[in-house]
Amino acid sequence: MKKTLFSLAIVSMALVSCKKEKNEVDDFSRELSLEAAQITLPTSGGELNISQSLAQSASSDYYTAGELEYVQNGQVVAKVNFGQGEENSLAELTKDGNVSSFDLKKDESYYDGKKSKYKKVIVEPLVKSDDCGYIISGIIKYYDYNSGSWVATIDFGDRTCDEWATKTTADSNEEYVFSLDDWKK
Repeated sequence: MKKTLFSLAIVSMALVSCKKEKNEVDDFSRELSLEAAQITLPTSGGELNISQSLAQSASSDYYTAGELEYVQNGQVVAKVNFGQGEENSLAELTKDGNVSSFDLKKDESYYDGKKSKYKKVIVEPLVKSDDCGYIISGIIKYYDYNSGSWVATIDFGDRTCDEWATKTTADSNEEYVFSLDDWKK
């Protein structure tokens, strides 16, 4: 009986430590799973036009000038204006005649009451559509909160409704495709 209880205690401790290690390794995936889209389009697909040349300042990873148009069935369904070159992380979204703004960078975020390990910069707005359960386009860069060094870039694709995104990491600078379903669980 003592051997059985001792064995159960060892197995329980091993499972708890594995779970903790998995959570630590999984912080990036968890952070990614909490990303919200800035734009929701009626359907997936369509075209993305650059109606005004895009530009970045030397000190930022996000666009500070230019305009993107999201076109579906020959109609512009949304526009994002990044400004006229001023150092401002706000972009302006025009959709259905309404104008709103969203921030292209987020220095602090929290999940489960814990501060994120990453700062993020939205290079290209994250887009969802009414007919798809995934983010269908957009590019986001993640930076280590403490050091400020680039950690990874996620590219959500070309407005196709699918589960695939591409991750480029700083440590290997290699691209690999992964399923968004992997972190939805």
